[in-house]
Amino acid sequence: MTAQIAPTQPARPDRRMAISLSALAGAGYTAAWIVSLSVGAPNPSVAAPGRQVVTMFAGRGGPALAQFALNEGIAAVALAAVVTLVAHTARRYGHTRAGLAAAAFGIAVAAVSWVQLTLGAWLFTSLVPERRTGAAGAAYHAITRIDGAKMFLLAAMALAISQLARSSCILPRWLAPLGVLLAAALVASGLGYLLLAPGLAAAVYVSGLLLLIFVSATGITLRSRMPLPDEKPDDHQPGNPRLARQA
Repeated sequence: MTAQIAPTQPARPDRRMAISLSALAGAGYTAAWIVSLSVGAPNPSVAAPGRQVVTMFAGRGGPALAQFALNEGIAAVALAAVVTLVAHTARRYGHTRAGLAAAAFGIAVAAVSWVQLTLGAWLFTSLVPERRTGAAGAAYHAITRIDGAKMFLLAAMALAISQLARSSCILPRWLAPLGVLLAAALVASGLGYLLLAPGLAAAVYVSGLLLLIFVSATGITLRSRMPLPDEKPDDHQPGNPRLARQA
């Protein structure tokens, strides 16, 4: 008996747009962070006193503001796009709760980042030029502690996406253990930022790298697994007759 091959349907515009957005958001998140680290902004210790904050950022407000605009502004938009697309795809495959959890935590992270961007603009354009050391130190420590709280939100987001990678076909399984490892690293660095403890905060070099890999991988692998508009979740399950005819 000759197997019949179902005709391949061309990708529709809405699917192509979703694919493009997921790829762009995943890659854009990492690109924004890499560029932000190359602008030459100062990087005081998390526990730096106000006088040191003013001294290090004096005359360097431009690079510092550019760095904040990239990693707290553009990167936040890219992250929100990634988790929104994850939630949309998860809902179509019957994993609404985990998808919504990932989106909720990711969008909360973006909102917190925009608060940090506002505080950073105030610090670099007003407090530092006016050499208000007390207020500058308080603002810098507030931004740092907010960053620590944000890392806990990122850890929760990573665990939600890991759950999707374990229980659904929309993400590769290897993202699950990577997400758990990322969450552990984020908790460690987050504690360091919340407590203004430089030693513990150094874990951010590990959690930051893992975060870039995880978010970009989520966007890119979701890109290759976006469903056709007329596909059902069962179409991707092993043993499906439709897949057998197409094999």
